[in-house]
Amino acid sequence: MILYKSATCTRCPIAKFILQRVLTARGLEYADCVVERETDKDGGAMAELLMLDTVNTPVLVAGETILREEEALNEKQVREAVEKWATTGI
Repeated sequence: MILYKSATCTRCPIAKFILQRVLTARGLEYADCVVERETDKDGGAMAELLMLDTVNTPVLVAGETILREEEALNEKQVREAVEKWATTGI
């Protein structure tokens, strides 16, 4: 999984907290499952966001599931994305 975030984004720490909580509840370690990409420090990360048709953070990519902004803050949607990713790998 990839979590795109920005140091200036006030919602990104919340998205990270929700993702950590969902992963922990499933018995998974955040550090083992998630690659964090800092869009304000990594031009490649910003280019990837543009290819995902967004420039705003947070964005969670879990296999084929993409959760943008408010979706990445919705624990139910994050849980569903993690379940799909963990059970199917996509």
